[in-house]
Amino acid sequence: MAYCVQCGVELTTGTPACPLCHTRVLHPDALDASTPEQPEHVETAIDRIDRVYGRRLSIALLLVPMLTVTLLDFIGGGGLTWSPYVTGALICLYCWFVVPVFYKFSRPYMYIAVDTLALCSYLLLIALINDGIGWFVGLALPVVMAVGLFVLGIFWAFRRIQSPMLKRVSLGLTILGLFLLALEVLTDLWINKTVFINWSIFAVIPLMVISLMCLYFERNEPLKKEIRKRLFL
Repeated sequence: MAYCVQCGVELTTGTPACPLCHTRVLHPDALDASTPEQPEHVETAIDRIDRVYGRRLSIALLLVPMLTVTLLDFIGGGGLTWSPYVTGALICLYCWFVVPVFYKFSRPYMYIAVDTLALCSYLLLIALINDGIGWFVGLALPVVMAVGLFVLGIFWAFRRIQSPMLKRVSLGLTILGLFLLALEVLTDLWINKTVFINWSIFAVIPLMVISLMCLYFERNEPLKKEIRKRLFL
């Protein structure tokens, strides 16, 4: 039962205003909880403003040490000798730590792509300065790309929310085993010009065994319940 806050007249359910004094009726139980008092786009706008300001501030803070070391290198050495290493490292750190905070991509996998591209570019810069494009193409680039694909695969495996946890763990272990195998193949091709699987097999076999065990436990529901019961989970 509701009453007018102004004159005390008893109101029927759904009455928009008091029939006597025409005071607006605002019943708290009748409010639509899905409609907030403040529009949600205000928070979005504030967040967007903060990101834009953060990007501008971070770029300004990045340019200060970059220009400083470049100027010192140019004045002290008569050219650019050591400053490109510092500049490239600063750009890498910016991509690794600042981009995920102040830059928003529609797909989270883009952050991994940006990090991998930044590291490849930095190693390419080092290779060009030291006339070592051979080791970059033959070893550094394939290894960095393999690491990027590994991180991307792990990220993809554990983002599969619809899959059970043990299946995601099994998939992650499989990806790790493939990465170790690819790492040995790449290093063998660079050092020995041939492929001889040695140390990676000792890591891949246990990983595959654990991966298969995870799949078995996931499909065997009675055994999984028994393990949870024994471990008080």
